[in-house]
Amino acid sequence: MWCGQQELVWLTAWVGLVVDRLAQRRAQRGAAQSTVEYALVGALVVIAAAGALTILGGQVTTVFGSISSTLRTAASASGH
Repeated sequence: MWCGQQELVWLTAWVGLVVDRLAQRRAQRGAAQSTVEYALVGALVVIAAAGALTILGGQVTTVFGSISSTLRTAASASGH
């Protein structure tokens, strides 16, 4: 069985080391997984935005043109 206190200290340190390494691996794996998930979500957002701008591009141009025209008219009426 056990020879003494020195072996118990060694076993406790070894178990602590194993637990620390497992926690580090789990944290690294979790961080990498989160990074991949964020990248996928970001890519989907970019694709959705590009699709929306493609579909609504003409309407967006018309709206901004109307805003620009209104601002020009307001600026000229106020004397700026």
